[in-house]
Amino acid sequence: MKSKKRARYPEMTVSLVLMMILAVVLGACAANVSPVPEGTKGPVPEETPLATDYVSEETAPATEEPGKTPGETEGPGEATQKADDATEKPEEPTEKAGEETEKATEAAETVTPEPEETAAPTPAPTEAPTPTPPVIDPENIDLGRAADYGVLTYFASPKCLSAEVVNDGAEGRVLALKTGSVGSSGTSTPQIFFKYKDFCNSIGLSCATLDLKPFVVLKVKAENYSGKVMSLMCATSTGETETLRKEVFRFVKQGEWQYILFDFSGLSYGKNVTMFRIIPEQFAGGNNETLLISEIKFLTQDEAATFANPDVYEIKASSGSGADIKILQFNIQTENGNSTPVRVKSDMFRQLLDEQMPDIVAMQEVTTTWRKWLDAFVFNDSYAGFGEPRSTGGEANPIYYRKDKFDLLESGTFWLSETPDVAGSSFEKANYPRICTWGRFRDKATGREFVHFNTHLDHTGNNNSTDGNTIRKEQIKVILRFSRRFGDTPIFLTGDLNNRRTTSSGEFYALYKMITGKSKVEDLDGTKFKMKLADSRDGAPVTVDENHASTMVSNYDANGSSYNPAKEPIDYIFYSSETTDARTYETFLINRGSYWISDHLPVLGTFTIR
Repeated sequence: MKSKKRARYPEMTVSLVLMMILAVVLGACAANVSPVPEGTKGPVPEETPLATDYVSEETAPATEEPGKTPGETEGPGEATQKADDATEKPEEPTEKAGEETEKATEAAETVTPEPEETAAPTPAPTEAPTPTPPVIDPENIDLGRAADYGVLTYFASPKCLSAEVVNDGAEGRVLALKTGSVGSSGTSTPQIFFKYKDFCNSIGLSCATLDLKPFVVLKVKAENYSGKVMSLMCATSTGETETLRKEVFRFVKQGEWQYILFDFSGLSYGKNVTMFRIIPEQFAGGNNETLLISEIKFLTQDEAATFANPDVYEIKASSGSGADIKILQFNIQTENGNSTPVRVKSDMFRQLLDEQMPDIVAMQEVTTTWRKWLDAFVFNDSYAGFGEPRSTGGEANPIYYRKDKFDLLESGTFWLSETPDVAGSSFEKANYPRICTWGRFRDKATGREFVHFNTHLDHTGNNNSTDGNTIRKEQIKVILRFSRRFGDTPIFLTGDLNNRRTTSSGEFYALYKMITGKSKVEDLDGTKFKMKLADSRDGAPVTVDENHASTMVSNYDANGSSYNPAKEPIDYIFYSSETTDARTYETFLINRGSYWISDHLPVLGTFTIR
């Protein structure tokens, strides 16, 4: 009996252990597994639906519940509460999960939400803006605008000059070139270089070249200037030589904006020009002059025509039925013989022309430098000039005439020698080759024609010198012989003859007698003839008295009261008295302070061709 009882205790122990394990397992299942509704294939976890695992960061805010802070996570209590809700209403989680999965999938496929569905979209990051290119046309440079892009750094090598940007009431911001102290009035000329190609290249713009657009126009205004002259020289480098440059001068009015035109159309190396040398001329030694520049334009000939404002004189009506002609004779004196700066003499000369408005101007001692100034500054657009130099680079005796009043029918230059057609020829004892420039004109209003001769005879010795008198007589014979070919056509003869009218004893010089017909002249074929030209000083009803007749500054006696033949003129205007009347005769003593316009006085005569 005792043995059977001991055998049942192990079996009971195993059963109890199995029952306890089963209870534990069932309890655990009851606590962690929700009942599966009918029609489902398996348990649904209590986390959010699987479709939300694929929602992108851009679309995530659209799935958050109202009131939630973006990025906020749910606590355990909230998860448990959702599990309890799911247990009480098992059919809703599955439907909602499907709807949310479908919405999340659509959100994932459409990354960029529609504008109307996004109240405040997050702006996309932007790149730094690309700088806008400057609105500067290299063919029409606005210097005020260009100042914002460093144009001043391209104005280089200033001499007695400074460049800065200032404000002008009419033009706004403009470039101002201001002169500084000038030590030597004869040699110190304010200047500055503008490297216009370097400037255009620096801001990424192609640049106009003078071979394509050779006309340069500046809009300028002068302030406190006495000289009123501006020149522009095109250059390929600051060390440009005389043979590789072209310099043009232009007149600048005081106190008003204007366009001035520079013509470089004859330049053979225009496409190689990289800069301009700007020279605002000033009265010698003056300071504080200012030249304002607003614009620089590069133009073709057709485009430039708009800015070519002619500087001309009005044409005055002739008195009576004759052709009135006003002639100015003037030995301007070479720049080597006069310490007055050429620009100052030019300004005085221009003032004389503006006041008198002569129809013809006959000149002597005109060097290549003088010719440049005469053509570009002294004579305005009413005039044209002609006349060869006596030698290469030497002096000329040009004639300038009113092209709006006269037609030039023919012209030329011949040498005062035994071979007049040979350039550079001269008589044996002459100091230099001497020339005569001539032109045949027709008055446009009346149709009347006349011939003008202009010369400068040799100056060897003094007027009583045998050699000097002999040479001048031979030289004047060449002119008188040449003039015979024009027959009865009225003739004017102007010039510095380096010969007075009378000797110290009161006798007429042989040269003067040949010109005035008091003696005959022998032609090359042996025939003799009389020229018979009259001296305008004697023929005009209004003239200069004998005591003040000298045309040399050194011999002019403003206080003289007695006649002195040594102070007679050597500059003349002769005319054909048989066809022409002399109406006026006068001379001008011109200076500006200590500066004299020349060592000669200009001589002016007015005539009427009958």
